[in-house]
Amino acid sequence: MLDWISQAARSGPDHPFIVTRDRSWMTAEVEDRVASMAGGLREAGVMSGVTVGLVASNDVDSVTAMFAIWRAGGAVQLLDPRLAPAELDHQTAQVGVTLVIGGGASSDSVNLIAPSALRGTGVRAGEIDPARVAWIVFTSGSAGRPKGVRLTFANLEASASASTEHLGHDSDDVWLCNLPISHVGGASILVRSAREASTVMLEPRFDPLQTAAALRAGAATIASLVAVTLARTLDVHPGRYSGVKAVLVGGGPVPFDLVERARAAGLPVLPTYGMTETASQIATARPEDGKVVAVPGAEIRSVDGRLGVRGPMLFDGYVGEGRRDAADWFETGDLGTVSADGVIEVLGRADDVIVTGGENVHPSEVEAVLGEHPGVDAVVVMGYPDPDWGQSLIAVYEGGAAPGELERHARYRLAGFKIPRRWVATALPRLAVGKVDRRAAREIADGSP
Repeated sequence: MLDWISQAARSGPDHPFIVTRDRSWMTAEVEDRVASMAGGLREAGVMSGVTVGLVASNDVDSVTAMFAIWRAGGAVQLLDPRLAPAELDHQTAQVGVTLVIGGGASSDSVNLIAPSALRGTGVRAGEIDPARVAWIVFTSGSAGRPKGVRLTFANLEASASASTEHLGHDSDDVWLCNLPISHVGGASILVRSAREASTVMLEPRFDPLQTAAALRAGAATIASLVAVTLARTLDVHPGRYSGVKAVLVGGGPVPFDLVERARAAGLPVLPTYGMTETASQIATARPEDGKVVAVPGAEIRSVDGRLGVRGPMLFDGYVGEGRRDAADWFETGDLGTVSADGVIEVLGRADDVIVTGGENVHPSEVEAVLGEHPGVDAVVVMGYPDPDWGQSLIAVYEGGAAPGELERHARYRLAGFKIPRRWVATALPRLAVGKVDRRAAREIADGSP
């Protein structure tokens, strides 16, 4: 397969690939920077089979470094800039990385090099083996300990191809990227845009005013958000928006009323389902009817209520484990249904199901109902030990609603056994990708009276 950046530079050298608040970077300019940095990496000993850590901030240096590591022959371990030194050491040690590009946490275990120090004789693009590992990305750890996921170039190509076909993504599009590129959701935007020779509007972080401004007149034609960032964008500018092709919203359940509110404002919101192991989205709402279906080339099934996925975008394996057989189904650990015509409904994590008085409660169902209340910005529902019922429900939420209001709201919409018995109002902790950190929310719940 061909190098995506070099292809983009050949097809449109004067087409902007990255747009920041300061300037635009043409594809030919990015290609020259990638070639020079790849030369510096070669001189630093990077070659085929070497994995290089990249502390990936949302900036041009990090984007260039990712493509340059690939050009030099290496694989990229994406590292969150917010990692503490011990976390960075733990993740790089699992992979065997000794060279890390970028700033962030200092470490005695790895050699940290600034991207600006990597300049050398330009390395031009060659053929890439699709089976070669492109990324090693650790899962977000929202529900358990992060695991290192190996994704090959074939996985990234399949994922980008499926996304392009589903959305009609082309070279005229501008994709707003304010998700962290240290995670698969943000990094995949770079791959998709390079592959289509389109443009990335790269923001250092989510800002509701900047997001609204980018979407108001279609300056960005595609965006990737999570439910809370979509809601905050609509809060600062309720619309009307025009010229937007698609707003993908993932990272967890998307309240129905939020989708309706966004669509009424002119934003074509498409709820999406994916994970690190699937190289980002594997199911997305159809633009024509809003029903969530598998993207082209992917298969999704439900066996005993548990979702399994299969397709060429699925990962090569976990760090420390052997390679997966590409024909095998991957059991996601999520609960859900798949209708006869392929429409998918995700109900939440199987290990999150709460059994109270012999009844099964899916937290996502309760969260969706509570999230419809205007006084709730975000909510997590969990179980806690109950001597009579086995487990009872606790809702940890962010917003100005009083517990009594929420209980009355729930009673008209949920069976009695699904209504939380305890309520905790607090600022909910979030992961870098914007979704609620459920483990940290559990600690808040455990410490509440």
